[in-house]
Amino acid sequence: MKSDYSQNAELMSLEELSQEVARLLSDSESNYSVSVMTKDQRVSSVPDARTIRYYTTLGLLDRPFIDGRQARYGQRHVLQLLAVKAMQSLQVPLARIQEKLYGLTESELKSLLDSIASSNKERKHSQVTMPIASVYRELILEPGLKLTVADGYRSSLSVEALRERIEIALKVLSNATEN
Repeated sequence: MKSDYSQNAELMSLEELSQEVARLLSDSESNYSVSVMTKDQRVSSVPDARTIRYYTTLGLLDRPFIDGRQARYGQRHVLQLLAVKAMQSLQVPLARIQEKLYGLTESELKSLLDSIASSNKERKHSQVTMPIASVYRELILEPGLKLTVADGYRSSLSVEALRERIEIALKVLSNATEN
């Protein structure tokens, strides 16, 4: 089966459709890779056969082609599933996805997917990294004088070198309080 859906006239089984969409969603090189797990884990990132049938019942996917007694799926179904998953990654509810996807052509589906992909890339680049929490211990040496030490701190200096630095710090502090 070819990966280029614009040239692919092959039809797939339900299992092959699920596998192909899973591959495209997980492929970091693909424009369509998204993570769709919600906090309550009701939405899976990979649509299985049951989910695909459910989406078809809701009208999110076109009905499959019937070849004998086999349901067959094509390029449009792949694009529709990718669009559903991409919109779910943005926390869009299924009812709203249904409204948005209804009647879209393949080229419109591709445009929607490209738009979401570029939006996701911009969001990834603009995300601020969360600071890492640090734990500090505070030792009160005397009222008004505290020593703060990062939890797990291990000095590479000798005890004498540390004592010397502390004495220098005390001299600087005493000079600052005299002025």
